[in-house]
Amino acid sequence: MSSTGSTSWLDPQAREQLYHFLAAAYLRPLTPEAVRQLTDPGILRELGALYGEDAIAALTRFSTGACGKRVVEGRQQEFMDLFAVPAGRYVTPFEDVYRDASAQRQFGPLLGKHAVAVKRLYRAAGGEVDENCKELSTHVGVELAFMSFLCAREAAALRGERDASAAEGDANGPAACAFYRALQLRFLREHLNAWFPQLSRAIQEHASSDLYRGLAKLTETVLAQDAACSMSSPSSRVAAPAAAH
Repeated sequence: MSSTGSTSWLDPQAREQLYHFLAAAYLRPLTPEAVRQLTDPGILRELGALYGEDAIAALTRFSTGACGKRVVEGRQQEFMDLFAVPAGRYVTPFEDVYRDASAQRQFGPLLGKHAVAVKRLYRAAGGEVDENCKELSTHVGVELAFMSFLCAREAAALRGERDASAAEGDANGPAACAFYRALQLRFLREHLNAWFPQLSRAIQEHASSDLYRGLAKLTETVLAQDAACSMSSPSSRVAAPAAAH
């Protein structure tokens, strides 16, 4: 993620980079460099201009707070508490857990119907979970990485490139751009925006610092605004293909 002044929902390459950064932040502890980028004044100003001051309020507090150094040093422990160790402050970062909850049980089971639906959309887009990734397909980091993948495919289509692993029946140019933009909107509406707000609330409640509270708020705002902007795009009128069964 960098402050380039060109980040826009219309710019799939910039959106690819943003989603890639967000995905990595939920899959592994933030590195000192990632924390520096996330709290860089220039980047925060750019994000605030794009997504509103409320989206960056917690990150701004963190960047100017006296406890910043201590929190940065403890970032690995906070990550483990929130996303890796199922105890205490663990927020269970999986779509299934939130979507399949019911009156009879607080959390839904992993590898349920939503996991099946997610995997079908991955295949429809010509993607698959990296074999080096140990997380399940409905982990928030994996789903955000899929959005980065779709944005990368859209950017490649805009450049007129053709990837050998592109989805079967795909085409170059405007048709391919519409294909990947429609898949992005579908994935946002049917998956990420259907459950991430609940995860964000859990992070707000259980995080010990404004670093991860700010990350969650920024992510939630990016997802909501991306869906709204994509719906207003002419390419959103092109339906995404049905997921392969």
